[in-house]
Amino acid sequence: MATAWDFFPCTHKFSEPVEIPNPTVRHGRRLATARVSAMAAVDALDRLRVSRAKHECRRDARNRATSSTLSLAATGSHIGWTSPILPILKSTDSHVPITSDDASWIASFYLLGTIPGCIVAALIVDRLGRKISLLLSGIPLTLSYILIIKAQNPYVLYAARGIGGIGQGIAYVICPMYIGEIADKEIRGTLGSFIKLMVTFGELYAHAIGPFVSYWILGYSCLVIPLIFFLSFPWMPESPYYLLMKNRPKNAMISLKRLKRCISNDQLETDLEQIQKTVVRDLSDRGRFWDLFDTPGNRRAVIISIGLQLILQFSGIAAVESYTQEILEEGDAHLPASSSVILLSVLQLIAGLGAVILVDKLGRRPLLITTSLLAGIALTITSVFYLVKFQFGVNTTGYGWLLHFSVIFYELIIALGLNPLPYMMLGELFPTNVKGAAVSLANVVSSLLAFIVSKMYQVISDNWGVYAAFGWFAASCYVGVFFIMLIVPETKGKSLLEIQEELNYPFLSTSSKEQLDAVRFTKRWHSKNGSGHGKPGENPQNA
Repeated sequence: MATAWDFFPCTHKFSEPVEIPNPTVRHGRRLATARVSAMAAVDALDRLRVSRAKHECRRDARNRATSSTLSLAATGSHIGWTSPILPILKSTDSHVPITSDDASWIASFYLLGTIPGCIVAALIVDRLGRKISLLLSGIPLTLSYILIIKAQNPYVLYAARGIGGIGQGIAYVICPMYIGEIADKEIRGTLGSFIKLMVTFGELYAHAIGPFVSYWILGYSCLVIPLIFFLSFPWMPESPYYLLMKNRPKNAMISLKRLKRCISNDQLETDLEQIQKTVVRDLSDRGRFWDLFDTPGNRRAVIISIGLQLILQFSGIAAVESYTQEILEEGDAHLPASSSVILLSVLQLIAGLGAVILVDKLGRRPLLITTSLLAGIALTITSVFYLVKFQFGVNTTGYGWLLHFSVIFYELIIALGLNPLPYMMLGELFPTNVKGAAVSLANVVSSLLAFIVSKMYQVISDNWGVYAAFGWFAASCYVGVFFIMLIVPETKGKSLLEIQEELNYPFLSTSSKEQLDAVRFTKRWHSKNGSGHGKPGENPQNA
């Protein structure tokens, strides 16, 4: 605002400056305000456009995760298939008469088939790629249901279950790798939670349909899941990590553009460079099984993955899921057993959805610690209930709800963290060159432990009582809490490269890690090129 002194300078001692409006200044201010408003509007539109693009990208990522984990939904339907079908097969009017021993082998062959499936996955994942290998898992999963539908004797059912287990072994190895490599770090945990969520969905699918339809209709209904997987997954992109492993950078960029179409080309180039840096670092030594134990980071990742599988399986998940009906009957349930199993499956699915939301908000470590601790408390309550009722002979009438609550709470709480996270983290912990062997090893160990725990549960229950088995499960959870606190790192919001740095150098600063990386790279360069001391590209005599 101009003043009178600007136009009529006066030196009179009583003169006071008087503000006089200046049209030019006023007009300039209006123009400036208009410009600011226009810029704010443009910024708001840009933010809206970016937000909408990110939303679309995340929606596409969820669709890709859903399509890939349909293979796991098929494995879940195989797991849930035994619950409604074994009572039908053991009945007097069964078209395939079986004994109780036959029934136990029909259930167990699926777990045993998982072991060769894991080995097959390790052999093909780096040769055929993540996408083709995961597609191949659908073949045994489909063939298994075809044999189940056509079976006329228990031996065909044995073969069908074993073949289905091979498909599960392949899917359990490949799917975490695929999701871990195509997912953006901000939502990798969310997408990784789809792994167990879809397994739970498959179990619920079989549990919900089985009690109300015939043997054959259930078989055809479950066959639909792998067929949908075959129709939807071929359209998904290959992992850019695998494409760079095979020295196909153009294809890797095309894949990355499909995965991250909401970001700029400059950012795509940056992301591709980081992926290439990770792959070059991982492939500086070609991956062999023994390379799992070659570096501190790999050794630590093996300890973490095997440790988490030990905690999960020794918490009794396989035994509790196999004997849920018998366990709940001890609490004088008023609901039919089939209805209880359906209800439990629905609640597990809801808990799995909760894990999808929480894993990238709270992080892996807090969820693992909390769910392990709460699972241990629930199992302790179950153990005490059996101890009081059967060892001390106390009348527990009116307190049966406590058993139901503790068992259902246990299965729900591990569905939030302890059950899905060990599988999800397999795709995060290992470098690209040994990821196939590492995930296969973890799944072989998991399958063996599940088989052992399922058998040992009955042995311990018969010789010492059910309370002893649940006491063992509870103690494993408590030990697991300390293991997670001391050993397991947080991977939330970190790139795969950052996770490898954390595993290899857990106590060093970023600059120290980079210096050690440079030293190791130089040593590898000299060993491969047969040179003496000095830097790559430098004459050893001048070093």
